[in-house]
Amino acid sequence: MRKIKCWAPAALLLLVFAATPAGAWECGKAPPVQTPQTRKAGEAVPPLPLPATPLRRSEKKNPPSPPVLVGKVVCGPDDRWTRAENDVDNLLRLASQQLSVPYRAVRIDLARFSFDPEEVPILYLTSVEPFTPGDNLLPRFKNYLEKGGFIWANASSGSPEFVRSLADWLGKIYPDRNLYPLYPNHPLKHAFHNLEKVGIMENGVKASGSPDLRVLNLGCRAAVIVSGLDLGCGWALHTHDFGRRYLPEDAVRIGVNLVSYCLAWIEFGKLYGQMPVYAEKTRKKSGKIYLGQVMHAGDWDPHPAALGRLLYRVAEEAKVPVYLERINVDLKKDPLDDIPILYLTGHFDPRLSRPEIEKLRAFLRRGGTLIADSCCGSQEFGAAFRKLMAELLPGIEPARWETGHPVYRAPYRLESFLYTDATPGNQGPLEVYLLDGLPAAVFSAHGLGGGWEGIARPYTSGLSASQSGQLGVNLIAYLLTH
Repeated sequence: MRKIKCWAPAALLLLVFAATPAGAWECGKAPPVQTPQTRKAGEAVPPLPLPATPLRRSEKKNPPSPPVLVGKVVCGPDDRWTRAENDVDNLLRLASQQLSVPYRAVRIDLARFSFDPEEVPILYLTSVEPFTPGDNLLPRFKNYLEKGGFIWANASSGSPEFVRSLADWLGKIYPDRNLYPLYPNHPLKHAFHNLEKVGIMENGVKASGSPDLRVLNLGCRAAVIVSGLDLGCGWALHTHDFGRRYLPEDAVRIGVNLVSYCLAWIEFGKLYGQMPVYAEKTRKKSGKIYLGQVMHAGDWDPHPAALGRLLYRVAEEAKVPVYLERINVDLKKDPLDDIPILYLTGHFDPRLSRPEIEKLRAFLRRGGTLIADSCCGSQEFGAAFRKLMAELLPGIEPARWETGHPVYRAPYRLESFLYTDATPGNQGPLEVYLLDGLPAAVFSAHGLGGGWEGIARPYTSGLSASQSGQLGVNLIAYLLTH
């Protein structure tokens, strides 16, 4: 293999591989680490000279292998596809030191892989050249993701061809889903390290910026995480003057966050899609109040079971005759005449069209109410919603319903709140837009729907699951009587 001039940050190398002689490893291979050896006490003592009875000695004990976390997928017919041979192996060694949990990586040949996330929770794809699995593998990738697996996709040297090929075959699997840039407070940015700014090298020129990561969500989980800048060389602790890549220190920090995030969201991935969605025994809506959930381009359905589970509680606990199935509302074509309340949520900007905005404005002005929450506490959705309300109801500023407001009193009494982040417990989560003295829209910057669904969302901003459900019941009951 031709050697290429490369460098690694001296402080990081000395910290992790202090015993490795400088220049003793090739580009694309992480510095070797000595295999741990285990002996019982006294085994290192030399034997006594004869005729004394020698001490009993035993063989070296190999420590048990750490569990497999990542499978590095063979993305080409020869070794040219991987520019950093030991990238993910070295990342897991470094992550194990920081997270105090050891894991290992294995090579994966897709032709012989089970596509079982219980066996390998994360598949790692990396290449400079385009990578397109055969059409026969696409359903297996889909099944793998929906059973809780993750895909990390790394554009080696920042290859745009690799990213384009990935987007193409992911679009075949999920034609109704997009690859989104991280919203400002996405969990991947603070799962372990703070990644607001990272070091970047583009064709030998150093700069700084936000991580160039894009995600495809299944529910609230970033099931596919794509890096448009090269992480692999940084994980192997070297870099080059060509291409687009992260500096090694920050590549490792991003990698540790990827590991931490995926470990925390594994259980969500297993449970997502298994939550029961309530269905009406009869399709008659007469005599019942029913709610609609707005469909939009900004990841509109992150918790499919949430609204139905909330409506069931409203019917049982507030004794309100509600239709238990949510109505999916397409503002482009669906009538809103018989819907008193709409629900809007998501992680990203809904990007409603002008006709959709006009239809929603008419809905609010004739007495309808909009409930909205930022799923997972997404700052992008929150900013977009406030901008939308300025168009829907110009000149009307939101007011906060503080803890003494009647909405927090019945049927459940809520005097303080338990948030999943550092929000003070004496701060009520609800903001209201009043039109002619009545609530036209109610908004929470903290996620509520995740609590209605009942699956934990690590590293996010929301109200506790128990209080989310209680507040949801209170809010529906209050709006239907006001």
